Amino acid sequence: MSCHRKFAVLMLMSIAPMFAMAQTTQPPPSTNEPSAASTPHQQRAMHDQMMKECMKRERQKDTSMSKDQVKRNCENQMKMQEQQQQQPRD
Repeated sequence: MSCHRKFAVLMLMSIAPMFAMAQTTQPPPSTNEPSAASTPHQQRAMHDQMMKECMKRERQKDTSMSKDQVKRNCENQMKMQEQQQQQPRD
């Protein structure tokens, strides 16, 4: 085998695993839903962050609401979002 052919074969052998890896890897979830997190800790942190953001929005909408009312509203919103995500999509 000529030197050029050996070089070409070695190059192909070294590049082939990279193509195989590129085809099997999946991008990380791009949603901001707690179910998209990979560990329970991450899910909890995402849930807490979403709850804080919701409560902030709700307080800005209506400053006369109590903290408990705001929390209940946000919990209901989060439950609705979870239910919508769990429904099968056509």
